[in-house]
Amino acid sequence: MANYATIQDITSLWRTMTTTEQTRASALIPVVCASLRAEAKKVGKDLDALVDEDEDFAQVAKSVTVDTS
Repeated sequence: MANYATIQDITSLWRTMTTTEQTRASALIPVVCASLRAEAKKVGKDLDALVDEDEDFAQVAKSVTVDTS
C-alpha cells in the first residue's frame, strides 16, 4: 500500500520543513494513511481502490494526509 502523500507534497503544498520536522512527517505519513484506510473500511470502502480509480479522490487523500501530517 502506497502512502497518499510524500515529504515533497508537504513542502509543495504547505511549507519547507526543518530536518527534524521532515523526520517526524516521514513517520506520521504512514500512520495517517493507515488511519484513513481504517476509517474507509468502517463504511465498507476500499480507499486504495478509490484513489487508484479517481484522480480527484487521490488529490483529496493527498490533501488530507498533508493537512494531518
